[in-house]
Amino acid sequence: MNGLVSGKSYRWVVLGIVIMGTFMAILDSSIVNVALPHMMSAFGVNREQVQWVSTSYMISLAVSMTTVGWTVRRIGNKVFYLGALTIFVFGSAACAFAWNFNSMIVSRVIQAVGGGAIQPVGMAIIAELFEPHERGKALGIWGTGVMLGPAIGPTLGGYLCDWFNWRTIFSINLPFGIITVMAGLIIFINDHKNRKDETPFDFKGFLFLAIGLIGALIALANGEEKGWTSDYILTCSAFAFAGMTLFIAAEMNASHPIFDLGLLRYRNYSLALLLGITRAVGLFGGVFLLPIFLENIAGYTTIQTGLLMMPGAVALGLVMPFFGHLSDRYGPRWLVTIGVIVTGGSLLFYGRLDPSMTRFMIIMPQIVRALGLGLMMAPLMTTAINSVPKNQIATASSFLNIAQSVGGAFGIAILNTFVTRLIHFHAVRIGEAAGTMPEIYARLSQKAASAISQQASGVASSGSALSNISGLISLKANVLGFENGFVIAGIIVLASIPLSLVLKNQKPKKN
Repeated sequence: MNGLVSGKSYRWVVLGIVIMGTFMAILDSSIVNVALPHMMSAFGVNREQVQWVSTSYMISLAVSMTTVGWTVRRIGNKVFYLGALTIFVFGSAACAFAWNFNSMIVSRVIQAVGGGAIQPVGMAIIAELFEPHERGKALGIWGTGVMLGPAIGPTLGGYLCDWFNWRTIFSINLPFGIITVMAGLIIFINDHKNRKDETPFDFKGFLFLAIGLIGALIALANGEEKGWTSDYILTCSAFAFAGMTLFIAAEMNASHPIFDLGLLRYRNYSLALLLGITRAVGLFGGVFLLPIFLENIAGYTTIQTGLLMMPGAVALGLVMPFFGHLSDRYGPRWLVTIGVIVTGGSLLFYGRLDPSMTRFMIIMPQIVRALGLGLMMAPLMTTAINSVPKNQIATASSFLNIAQSVGGAFGIAILNTFVTRLIHFHAVRIGEAAGTMPEIYARLSQKAASAISQQASGVASSGSALSNISGLISLKANVLGFENGFVIAGIIVLASIPLSLVLKNQKPKKN
């Protein structure tokens, strides 16, 4: 491949190509959810089966990331990136033309194999093109695509499904993907320089890590539905624990490990892994809980909810480059600490949710949260990449992304579990508080609370008075449950302040 753009402009053009590919891959992990009901009808499957359209993508995405470091050493960043993007585009086409449910699952796995490599290799390309003192700004610009994807995915998916067909959520990737691949083929300069890396692949480490990730992600994705103490979830958890334990043991004795555990001795990298999980809770706490509240309790449509979520996403995209530039100048410690406080505080504000709250009160905390996430993400990515040796950047970035993916799944699982249980708790508590009411209303309230707690079992209530009171108790219990859920998310984020305070506040230097 011969680059047609040279000089200082080359790296910025390449950055634009990397942003395009990253945005498509991240977008596809969130845009699919709104189309799942349409797929249920098209393929004749139930809700539990159709969830594998998302779960198979999430698992394959995480597992494919583990091979990034080794593959980059074999073929180089640029070839690998364009190859992964090509696989992703091919998988998108296969999803768009899937003829049955099994072909859709296979197509999603293919799509994820390509999509899983795009983000970490994109980070490695940026680290290669930009000097350490410039990476914050570059990663901040690139992070705009990373953060906008999950934010606008549901809205875009809703529009495409309403105006066209559910298959367009996949086919829309084809023109943009082909253009991006062609631009890369024309502009990218091959960085491999004909050198061969004969390092053997760590099959044992890969196998154990894959078992651990698959077990953990399946358990997190299905824990609330199947029950955290069910045999199915306990078995998945056992596989996760055994896989991760064997992976660590294998990597300690491997001569060419898939993940060099020595990377963990770099303080800022280890802290970035842990804070990345916290950041995922802050991100997905808003992206997951707020749309459900707005649609199911406040009565907004999917499109209206998407539009209410949009200002926060736009704000995040605008501030990311600026905060990345600040991390180049001042280092990560205080920027990340302020970001943790702002993000946690914005989530605590939603502890006062109300279905009748104005649009301004819905949007403003999201903009505040966007400022906090921007302060967390750009400096964290920069300090993680700058703290490891250059030849380990691809591996370090891939495992950083794995930690964030698992953190996101963990955040959604724990918040979903807490909110569900808190709704039942508040329904029962409100029913018990009815003792001060007239006897007939007390009986109806207690029966209504019992009915709400048994809804999952299909127990229906009857009678207009009971239905009315049941509706009021259900509304109040749901509001209180979601309020508590946001408070829990905020506390989880704020609990990471000690981690941010021990970051090395070392400003990157020019090479």
